[in-house]
Amino acid sequence: MAKSFLNNSTGKKRQSSIFSSECKICGVPATYLYYGVISCHPCKMFFKRNAQRGMEILKCGFDNDCEINVNTRHVCSYCRLMKCLQCGMKIEKIRSSRPKPNKTNRGRNVMTNLVETTSRTLVRFNEPEQLPTVNLLLSDQSTLTIDQWNLISNLSHCYDEYSGLSIGEHYIRKQNTLPLKLRFKAASLINLYQMMLEGGPLLYKNNRDFLSLSVNDRSILLRNTIRYAAGLSANFIVYQVRLMNYSAYYDAIGILSHPALIPVMKRMSKQLDFDLIVMKLFLAILPFSTIGYTVYSNSSPENLSDIKEILRIQDSYVELLWRYLLYKYNYEQAVKLFSNLIRPVFAIHAIIHKTLDIDWITDTIDSLVQQTDQTLTITD
Repeated sequence: MAKSFLNNSTGKKRQSSIFSSECKICGVPATYLYYGVISCHPCKMFFKRNAQRGMEILKCGFDNDCEINVNTRHVCSYCRLMKCLQCGMKIEKIRSSRPKPNKTNRGRNVMTNLVETTSRTLVRFNEPEQLPTVNLLLSDQSTLTIDQWNLISNLSHCYDEYSGLSIGEHYIRKQNTLPLKLRFKAASLINLYQMMLEGGPLLYKNNRDFLSLSVNDRSILLRNTIRYAAGLSANFIVYQVRLMNYSAYYDAIGILSHPALIPVMKRMSKQLDFDLIVMKLFLAILPFSTIGYTVYSNSSPENLSDIKEILRIQDSYVELLWRYLLYKYNYEQAVKLFSNLIRPVFAIHAIIHKTLDIDWITDTIDSLVQQTDQTLTITD
């Protein structure tokens, strides 16, 4: 009877630390309380590894303001650790959770540690000394160099300059306050896309590598790639704010353009499930691409005065994207994601082809190209 009572009380105590919720750090489903906070096992282990000295050696390459979720939790260890602490994880709970050493085995453990230490010393005796390195992500940095992490940071801020994502979020909030019959009307969607497209040229004007090119090369690249870069950026924002989840959105798209465009947009909604940093890096590649020459211009790559430099920049960005994918995912996932990036480009190509005769779209793009071209020429 006493044993049964003990088992019941132990079970109740154990259940008291089990919850049905989500990880307060990254948002994935979580059921256990670790170090004082409901969290998933990966975030628990991350905190256990980094809590003691993390604040001293970790650094953020993104102004200490990184968003931490299941897709970005590996990007910045510093901000992830800060979020752990802000959510209430306690360092002292790590210390108290360590098992006490068994006195009877203490002598045996000492001898074992001595042998292991001696073995490691002999093995590494002839190796060159490895000095401690302070970097952005410690051992998680993979093959990315400090300069490459800085470049990722710069390209990310270049994309964030016009806060296109906040434009989409504001639009969704405003629409949700309206009656169902008045939501996602054609006029409001035209205004939304015009505002998002207007941010597209900043992908060019804020990119130092693009500004380093000649006026002629900048003008050619701008005219032949802005439809892809600005269009993909705008549709990625629409995807991020969940606008593509509403059937009324596709109805409005059919009214604004052509009903044949609806299946293309629905197909795209299944092709934009990418990490935010991955999409930012991919959008940085497009301005240096020759993707639009054969369809929308009579010019050819030979008209560019320094094609070698343009391809060098493009290759460096492609390598950066590939290394980031390897850092964040395993090799198989990286290959799949890298190959899947071309799918939304095909969708954008189809959208551009079907909207060439829609005045408000072509007028918006032409105006953006003209204004940006003039700005780049004046500031040269």
